[in-house]
Amino acid sequence: MQKKKVTMQLIADKAGVSKYVVSKTLNGKPGVSDATRKRIIFIAKQLGYLKTETSLEIDTIKAESSSDSFVLVVMPNHRHQNSESSYWSIIFNGVVDYLEECGIGVVVISSRNYSSGSVNTSNILGIITVGLVSTEMLLELNKHQVPLVMIDHHDSLIKADSIFMDNFEGLFKLTSYLLGLGHTKVIFVGDIYYASSFYDRWLGFRTAMEKTSPNFDPKMHLLNIPYSFNEIDHGIDQYLEQMEKVNKTPTAFVCANDEIGERVMNVVKGRGYKIPYDVSITGFDNLEKSMLLDPPLTSVQVMKETIGKRAVSKLLWRIKNTEYPSEKVSISTDLIIRASVTTPKKVNVEKAPI
Repeated sequence: MQKKKVTMQLIADKAGVSKYVVSKTLNGKPGVSDATRKRIIFIAKQLGYLKTETSLEIDTIKAESSSDSFVLVVMPNHRHQNSESSYWSIIFNGVVDYLEECGIGVVVISSRNYSSGSVNTSNILGIITVGLVSTEMLLELNKHQVPLVMIDHHDSLIKADSIFMDNFEGLFKLTSYLLGLGHTKVIFVGDIYYASSFYDRWLGFRTAMEKTSPNFDPKMHLLNIPYSFNEIDHGIDQYLEQMEKVNKTPTAFVCANDEIGERVMNVVKGRGYKIPYDVSITGFDNLEKSMLLDPPLTSVQVMKETIGKRAVSKLLWRIKNTEYPSEKVSISTDLIIRASVTTPKKVNVEKAPI
């Protein structure tokens, strides 16, 4: 996959600001708030637009390891998690690019194709797994007795560090924003048992709802649909049909990620609803295509490159500090508010006039 050139427009899209604001920031001109300036500079560094210093730990590890030492990167190859995914490919590239930038060798394998004899493991410095990897696979990897860092996954049977985006806080903030606009009939859409991240997002949604609604009933605000596009399309269509019969169409759908959000948008529009006039819709991950949807999808910004690089830095630290307990690192998120969200017209929504 060809690496995308880092431009001011790309930084602007990630930061949720205009290219003009990015230009002013990077050229040191006044008129940009301190918080916005810090966010833009941070994103520019993470994307490689601005250079950062190489840590002392990297130099030490390279000096102490042999020339053929490497980090094993394990990438799932199933369902929505693979190197072609618009989400996972960015995290994966963040891992590989940063290891190469540090001058550390990389061996990439698929979790489906790995076997104990498929890789010469005598010079492994450590292992990084990307996404959902089975317990069986993790136990096999753990036999190498080297530091292990898991991205967006945790397994209680495995001693390893984990890197997550702050899924709970991101969905809590997004749901609170919708409630602040006046939405009350808000539905979470996603398979909450598909991955730890989805479950944490559900908990963030649920906590925000419970905070404003003492009589909150989780069953009434959850569409726990399997993570399959056909299942999502059918499930949303059936749900809307049922709600229309009793005039209880929701005012907002909070989706577990942008891909689900896009599917929900298509079904909702197919049934004649106007977004956001009739129903507000949100996603999570802020994929590039989300800003190109009609209307552009409100989402939660996840610094995907940062997650990959943070996993590498955690692994390098762990190599030198094996005696410390395992850690779970959360990367903070930001709301990206776009035109798919507005104040509700009514609690019980009626279709917009044509």
